[in-house]
This record gives sequence, C-alpha cells and structure tokens, in this order.
Amino acid sequence: MDSNVLVAGLFSRRGASFWLLDRAIDGRLPVAVSVAFALEYEDVLFRKDIVIQSWASPEEIDAVLDAILAAAKLVQPIRSKLRPALPDASDEMVLECAVEAGASAIVTMNTRDFLAAAAFGIDVVKPGALVASLKEREA
Repeated sequence: MDSNVLVAGLFSRRGASFWLLDRAIDGRLPVAVSVAFALEYEDVLFRKDIVIQSWASPEEIDAVLDAILAAAKLVQPIRSKLRPALPDASDEMVLECAVEAGASAIVTMNTRDFLAAAAFGIDVVKPGALVASLKEREA
C-alpha cells in the first residue's frame, strides 16, 4: 500500500482508502512493509500539512501507523534491487517491497507511476477498484 493511500485514509473516513486502512489494521487485508517503507510512512504522515488536514490528531496518526505496522508483514532484507525500474525513484522501494513480499498488487493513487510493475507480475490498483473487487468477493 503506497503512502498516498494512507494519507487519503487520514483525510476522510468515508472513502475507499479508509476502508482499506481499516482492513489492513485488523488483518483482513495483507500488507507488506520494509523498514525503509515504514520510515517513509512515518515521514509522510507526520508532515505538517498532512497533520493539519487529517481527521486524526498526531497521537491518533501515531496509533494508526503503529496498528498498520503491527499487522503488516515485515519484508527484510530487500534482496530485489530493481532500480531503476520506475520513473520516480521514491517509488522504487514500494515496488521492491512488493516483489520481495510476493505481493499480488500495489495499491496506489498514482497507477501511472507503477506501470513497470506488470513486468514483475504485480497488478497496480487504485483504492476504489480494490474495494469494489473485495466487496464483490465478499458478496
């Protein structure tokens, strides 16, 4: 799960990203993180503009982050050095983590940035599309 999905979940409790966060925290949606990826989550979520716009206080953001990381599969060490595979170097760790974890998909708002993931057998989906797919399976 790309950090932009976490940010969107902290901006609105009614959207697909929040729905996915809820499932990631309770273990119904498997999530993989590396140490570097966890540090990026922390860096992004505690940016001043994110904290100001979020429905959550800094303490609640910390609790959400802790809960996601506690439920996530830790991928360590990253053995798959795929760089450069993507146009944005900051997205490389997302792809490397997904490949190392054997993930079936990367969830992100920026699907264009991850087009090369298909070469590794990884789907790239937006939160809304994943929610629709998961709800269809549950029905």
